[in-house]
Amino acid sequence: MGGELYSQRKEIKYIVPLGKALAIREQLDRLLQRDEHCADGPYLVRSLYFDSANQIDFAEKLAGVINRKKVRLRIYDKDASLCKLEIKQKTDDRQQKLSLIISASDAAEISHGNIKVLKKYFDTSATSLKAYGIMAQGLYRPVAQIAYDRLAYKYSMYDTRITLDMNVRSSESNLDIFSPDVRYVPIMREDAVLEVKYSGKLMGFLSALLAQFHLTQGTFSKYCAGRPVCYDFNF
Repeated sequence: MGGELYSQRKEIKYIVPLGKALAIREQLDRLLQRDEHCADGPYLVRSLYFDSANQIDFAEKLAGVINRKKVRLRIYDKDASLCKLEIKQKTDDRQQKLSLIISASDAAEISHGNIKVLKKYFDTSATSLKAYGIMAQGLYRPVAQIAYDRLAYKYSMYDTRITLDMNVRSSESNLDIFSPDVRYVPIMREDAVLEVKYSGKLMGFLSALLAQFHLTQGTFSKYCAGRPVCYDFNF
C-alpha cells in the first residue's frame, strides 16, 4: 500500500436524460474500449466525502469559487482491496487529482476521524502529507457518502476518458463506506452524468459524436447534490 496516482486533465460534464444516455452508450461501445472493470456492465463506485468544520468545500462550490478542492475516500464494487484517498482540485474545467492507495484498515480509521494513520505514508507519499495538512488544519470529518453505477471508456490519445454515471444516490446518515446495507437517497433517477476528460485536446471524432446529441455543458457536483440536509443552512 501507499502507491500514488496523479492525473491532470480538462473535465467537461453534461446532465443527460437516461434515454439519450443509452444512445450515447451504444455509440461509445462502437468507437471506444471499455475500462476493464466494466466489460460486462457498470461497476459500483462509492465515495466518502470529507469537509471542514465550517463546510468550506461545500460553500466554495456553491459560491462558484474558481480554485476549489474536494477530499474523499473511494472504493469500487465494495472491494476493500483498493481504497483511495483523493484530493481533487479544480480550476474552471481543469482538474488535478492526487490519489493515495491505502489499506482498508487505514481507510476505516480515516473515516472515523483518525487521520494520524496517514503518518505511516509520509516517507513515500507527498499526497499523504498534503491530505494530512488539509484535514488537520480544517478539522475535516466525513459528511456524505455518494454511490453510483459507472460505465467508463478510454482512448489512449490525450489520456482521454469518458464516463457515464447512473443511479446517483447519497447518504448523510450512514458514513461507513464498507457498509453492506446503506439506505441511500436518490439524487438522479431520470438522468445520468456524462463526464469527458482529456489532456491537450478532444479528438475530432469524439467531438462529432457528442455534437450529434446536442448536449449542454453543466457544472453538476455529485458531492453538493448529495448533501440535501446541508442545503437547509445558509452559506
